[in-house]
Amino acid sequence: MDKRNDIIRFRRKRAARKFGINLIVFAVIIIAVVIIAANWGSIIAPLKDAALDVGKGGFPVDLPGSTDYVLDELGDNFCLLTDTYFYTYNSDGAMIANIQHGLQNPAMSSNSKRALIYDRNGRDMKFYSRSGEVYSNSTEDTIDFAEIGNSERCAVVTKSAKYSNCLYVFNGDGKQIFRWASPMYLIDRVEFSDDDGSIYASICGAENGELEYYIIRFDLDNAEGSIWQTYVGSHMVFSMEYSQDGIFAVTAGGAKLLDWVSGEITAETSFLKNVSQIPSGDIRAVLLEDSGGGEALTVYSSTLEVSAALSLEDTERVRTYGDSLYVLSGRRLTRYDSALEEKAAYELDDDYSDMIIIGGNAYLLGYNMVQRVTLT
Repeated sequence: MDKRNDIIRFRRKRAARKFGINLIVFAVIIIAVVIIAANWGSIIAPLKDAALDVGKGGFPVDLPGSTDYVLDELGDNFCLLTDTYFYTYNSDGAMIANIQHGLQNPAMSSNSKRALIYDRNGRDMKFYSRSGEVYSNSTEDTIDFAEIGNSERCAVVTKSAKYSNCLYVFNGDGKQIFRWASPMYLIDRVEFSDDDGSIYASICGAENGELEYYIIRFDLDNAEGSIWQTYVGSHMVFSMEYSQDGIFAVTAGGAKLLDWVSGEITAETSFLKNVSQIPSGDIRAVLLEDSGGGEALTVYSSTLEVSAALSLEDTERVRTYGDSLYVLSGRRLTRYDSALEEKAAYELDDDYSDMIIIGGNAYLLGYNMVQRVTLT
């Protein structure tokens, strides 16, 4: 056999193989470009978030503007949640930590020490201190909502094929310490007692085609069924707040005060307008709105009688702090006492969509920034 023919065939095979490899590489590059182009927003968002300066203090705190932000408090610090990152800052605006949480539909609940971030309609949740992750956990069923207690316990409500909802309580190590499920009731809200020893749940059932709402109490340290169950009407429970004189529950039709030991309704009132906001705190207040858009901030006494009312316009947020109410509206922040008498007003440099009060300072969430206003 002619050796030249062997060399020619070898060179042709090598060229064909090289061409094939180049063709595969080219195809891979094209596919990669198409995937990157289709997902450019989700790829670039974490890079923008990660660009925030760790440790740089001062206000306003600049945000990258890649996503919507959820602003909350974490003790003397404030925290921010985006669809990709969890941030913590100290009171001077210096970043303490930026952590990529990896959840698809994140939601947050926080207290003075910890932040619980969970995947709404997913199965994962993560527990954070101000400086990093404490633990992560997963549930068998998808998470409907979750709530952190006053210390390290947290409640997680899941959807289930067998039950309407399941209520789980986990301790600070992520260990399940309580479970309750019922095929008859949906769970709308949960609230811990001050010592996290009890949990109160707002549940919804139906009788003869009519909705019925109850508040139910469980003892978490001796979980052998509910302690009591109290009927609170046919209106959805929007919020529950634990206080020394009872459970303050706000529904679509009014408010009720329940004795937290016995479950007895000790006071109640009805609303003639729609509930717009419910600022929690030492002052029992509700922002009501009529069908024409008119707003009324209403304060209630310990017997849930109206003690003061004030007409407002274009209210973004109402917060209580100590014996004062703070109203954010447009470029103005106003402080009222419990009688709704104006005590101070602060002109703002921009429009803000949310506000929290920590240690005598108002932290305002604006477009791509957080601003601080010192309250006098």
